[in-house]
Amino acid sequence: MDYRIRQYLPHLRPHWVDGNDPLFITLCHKRRGVHHFDNAGAWEAVLKAANHLADRGKWRPLVLLAMPDHLHGIVRIPRTHKIQRVLGAFKRDIGHDLPTEWQRDGFDHRLRCHEYLAETFDYIALNPVRAGLTSSPENWPYRHDWRKREEGGDAARAARGAAPT
Repeated sequence: MDYRIRQYLPHLRPHWVDGNDPLFITLCHKRRGVHHFDNAGAWEAVLKAANHLADRGKWRPLVLLAMPDHLHGIVRIPRTHKIQRVLGAFKRDIGHDLPTEWQRDGFDHRLRCHEYLAETFDYIALNPVRAGLTSSPENWPYRHDWRKREEGGDAARAARGAAPT
């Protein structure tokens, strides 16, 4: 029987890809099924790490959400920074306040158009509902949306035809 060694996909952007395209990211705890990120202390560590990277110009988070054993987010990482290094820095920054056994690497997917972006925002918001952790996305305390500040709030979004968050 031929067992091939699994190779890891590179987290590199091709030169022709727009560096402003948002990325959907998922970072997982090494032990699936644990309740690690869904508490106030862990969420504080996640937000602190996210804002630290934003303040240093490493990324612009649009939304982050913590599930019990993984994190979802949509972020913009400038072309001047490597995706894998930024995600690694995010994990390390979280680890300063919240020791975490991370799965190797993480998942990132470029969102190529507004339709995929909108679908992914909905997917993230509904994740705790689908998991039976809350009855509605608005009740989940471990979600932060930076778009309100970045895009001028719900009124500005509604004026552009976007759904309020």
